Amino acid sequence: MRRLLLLLTLTGCMVGPDYKKPDDCMPVNFTEACTEQSSEEDLCGWWKQLNDPFLDSLLAQAMECNYDIRIAFEKIQQARAQYRIERSYLFPEIDLTATAVRSRNSQNFFATTSGVSNIPTYENFFQLGFDAIWELDIWGKFRRGKRAAYFQWEATIDDFKNVMITMLSEVARNYVTVCTLQQKISLTLEKIEADLQELALTQDLFTAGLASEINLDSLIATIENDKAAIPVLYTSLKQTIYAIAVLVGEQPEKLVCKFNEKRDIPSGTGKVPAGLPSDLLRRRPDIRSAERQLAAQTELIGYAVADLFPHITLTGATVAGGTLAGSAIGYESNQLKNLIAPLSSFFSIGPALRWDLIDFGKVRGNIGVQTSLQKQALLSYEQTIIHALQDVEGALVAYFQEQKRWEDYYKAALSNARALELTEDLFSAGLSSEIDVLNALKTLIDAENTLADSEMALTTNLISLYKAIGGDWQCCYTP
Repeated sequence: MRRLLLLLTLTGCMVGPDYKKPDDCMPVNFTEACTEQSSEEDLCGWWKQLNDPFLDSLLAQAMECNYDIRIAFEKIQQARAQYRIERSYLFPEIDLTATAVRSRNSQNFFATTSGVSNIPTYENFFQLGFDAIWELDIWGKFRRGKRAAYFQWEATIDDFKNVMITMLSEVARNYVTVCTLQQKISLTLEKIEADLQELALTQDLFTAGLASEINLDSLIATIENDKAAIPVLYTSLKQTIYAIAVLVGEQPEKLVCKFNEKRDIPSGTGKVPAGLPSDLLRRRPDIRSAERQLAAQTELIGYAVADLFPHITLTGATVAGGTLAGSAIGYESNQLKNLIAPLSSFFSIGPALRWDLIDFGKVRGNIGVQTSLQKQALLSYEQTIIHALQDVEGALVAYFQEQKRWEDYYKAALSNARALELTEDLFSAGLSSEIDVLNALKTLIDAENTLADSEMALTTNLISLYKAIGGDWQCCYTP
């Protein structure tokens, strides 16, 4: 009999559906990807391709101090602890109990007809023993619960990776914005200086009667408009630095001084890994998390189905309040000196069974709930895949189109720089005025301003692409 019960415990059947990973029907390649092949080494630590040591240091600080990452890590610890709880149900529960009570009995309540009570006024009660209960997992309920908890634990690990990837991309995106704003402020100040020089020349011409007041007023209006752009740029710069400070877990005002030095915009030109296979998305954390949640929810169906069958405990003796009670062994006495004595010993042991024969549909209703949740998890998994494909395709087309746009702006800036050189040569030869040189300079500044916007958009699209395809995957920073 013992061997039979042990066999049922260890190898009993598991009711409910077994999980099978659904087909995801991924395309072979992304529509917007190139035809050449790339290695995963190019994708691991993608931010290093931007060649910016200061950005690297910010990301390293964020990985250590970011609060969202630390919270996500604690959720992993919580899920692991929950897994240990579910696993414990497969084994016996043994409790040590000890009681010491002194009580006073009411003499009037126990008084006889003669008015005298034969119950002692004070009583002592001492107990020392063990309680044990072990519910057999014949139908696989606890094994299903353990597996569900394990899959949920795995899902929290992927959630952690997803938070990490999102945080890295946000720090990098904000850093690119800061560098762009610094450059735009510098270019705007340079343009204002050129405007002021032109204003001084125009005033001299106006005084000499060689320029109209309209030209003078128009130039003053241009200067004021350019000055008005400076506070807006400074506001955006400070706000973006404060956003980075929050991401790296630092007080906002302490990070501002680290950005006193003007830095170049990290270049994203020509840095998209060629030949991105869509298979990469299978390791995208949100997809893996959704798949693990689906696996866990499938196990919970079997967990609910097991309640249709009897609950049997190997050491249970009684059923109290609808719950299987455990066996007990120990000592009881009204005197402490006699507590550990053969005559003070007691025990209760024996198997017990509980079976909810009539519950008015409660168990089957719970099965229906878990089945519906499993179907929702499947739909969420499929939806996550579709959104992931949309993210990558959208990021790819945005990057490649912005790269074409950047190339055009770059050529335009080169042409404007060449035009400035030629105008300066003409001015040196006395064939052009200083105002012509200043106008050529301002045209170049405007072109560089536009190029800076395109550079920011290109690098930001590159960051969005790496975020969409899952960042560093399993390369590093995994708990």
